[in-house]
Amino acid sequence: MGRISGIASWAIFFAAHGTLLVCQGSRAGPPQVFENLGSRLKSPAESFFQGEQRIRTWCQDVSSAIGSLKWDLDPCDGIEWVEAGTSVQGRPLVYTQFGKPDAQNTTLILSTIHGDEVTPLYLAIQIANWMRDHRADLADSRVVIAPLVNPDSFFRTPRTRVNARGVDVNRNFETRDWHSHALQTWKRRFRSDPRRFPGSAPRSEPETIFQEELIKKVKPNKILSIHAPLNFLDYDGPTKLALAKFPSDYVRECLKLRARVKAVSGGFFPGSLGNYAGQELGIPTLTLELPSANPRKADQYWRHFSTGIRTMIEFVVPNYASNLISNTGT
Repeated sequence: MGRISGIASWAIFFAAHGTLLVCQGSRAGPPQVFENLGSRLKSPAESFFQGEQRIRTWCQDVSSAIGSLKWDLDPCDGIEWVEAGTSVQGRPLVYTQFGKPDAQNTTLILSTIHGDEVTPLYLAIQIANWMRDHRADLADSRVVIAPLVNPDSFFRTPRTRVNARGVDVNRNFETRDWHSHALQTWKRRFRSDPRRFPGSAPRSEPETIFQEELIKKVKPNKILSIHAPLNFLDYDGPTKLALAKFPSDYVRECLKLRARVKAVSGGFFPGSLGNYAGQELGIPTLTLELPSANPRKADQYWRHFSTGIRTMIEFVVPNYASNLISNTGT
């Protein structure tokens, strides 16, 4: 993938444009994307109370970690987190939703895919807090946020890139080139670096499945994945090279988004989110690589990038990919 030095031109753009539009209305009830938690429990009442307790425990654990990072941030003040699965070590995989489920403009935000990249967590929670405080400004948009995709690696000491089974969950998506290239690329390009192990099989990790199922259920118009510390904004999705696969009008709108946020189109890897969602499903997928994972700079990054993130959320791309997701059963 390409790189832009310094805070970069896209950072300047992010600081200068846009106001988020979201759905008008009162505070919605908890979003329902998955219902697998209830299937593990004995009764609806037990499901509710145990689910509530698990979310409370998750909030306590995240709050404690945030305290150690010296962030003035509450991850659960007025935010309705919903458990949609469990990690390898049994921690909740959670998301929250703002806006109407039938909104025409849906953005999925994924963060902390690698647990040693802590600054993305700060931004994801700040986005949720901003959405909570600006419900009255919402138009026909929906935002779904999964702030801590890889909790096991985040709560380890020291924190790691890979999950509890040693798999990079951003190389574990079941892309068409996974079987032919994932392990080969890992061995040859990355010299079998344990931090980048794609797994022994695709879609083997619950954290990968969690992301795939969110995409399947939410059917987003666009995706924002937040990482660190490579300092650039990457675009994966339809380009002029994909006109044989996607309608030309749709490709044109996707490229307008790329130009609006000044993203670059770099390479992609077997099993990566950009490959799976952007290249194969045709969902415009932006990867925001923050300049560092230094927790002391997290608030600085939020102030630099928050306006541009809201602009990206506001930008309307036709939801062509939802039909592709439905037709493939992905």
